[in-house]
Amino acid sequence: MIRKILNVISLAFLISLTCAYASSADEIKFDNQDFVLMATAQSLNLPNAMNEYFPKGENHEHWTKMIGVYHLPDEKDPIKFAEDIDRDIEASETCVLLKFVKNKKVDQAVISYLENGQEEGKNFFTYNVYKYEKNPIGGITQFKYSVKYFFKNNDEIVSIANTVRDENDKYMTMLISSPIPPIVEKALRPVLRT
Repeated sequence: MIRKILNVISLAFLISLTCAYASSADEIKFDNQDFVLMATAQSLNLPNAMNEYFPKGENHEHWTKMIGVYHLPDEKDPIKFAEDIDRDIEASETCVLLKFVKNKKVDQAVISYLENGQEEGKNFFTYNVYKYEKNPIGGITQFKYSVKYFFKNNDEIVSIANTVRDENDKYMTMLISSPIPPIVEKALRPVLRT
């Protein structure tokens, strides 16, 4: 009984620390670059908690890099969820799986892939790295780092492929070792979801 009471007190303390830290999470640093909070579930009128950060001068509609933190309360198993994502990537004609790492000891998975897209008549690849792990209050948390690489010709595609190949392990390691920023829920200036 005393152990349960101590666990509840510890959890309450941890939540209060997280809330205190969350109030300062309007800006985060990743790979020696500052990212600014530009989208929350509240600002986008979405049901699940989420934050999206972009470099200064970029926004939700026009970006080259982004950090995303998403709480998925209805999901229970981060590894199974990542395996489902892996199947979707493998089945997609516009995506290429780069690497998928599972760590059953800590119930965590990390996946990286390239996705081909087009924006305002410009072709690009989005390099995505996701970390999935259990959320302390239930469900799972998804931590994302993405970079858009625009290209015009095949030479640029080869250059992008070399860059991604050379940096993939670095970014996967960074996501694995980085603590997930707490989710901040607050109203921001209206942002259109594209």
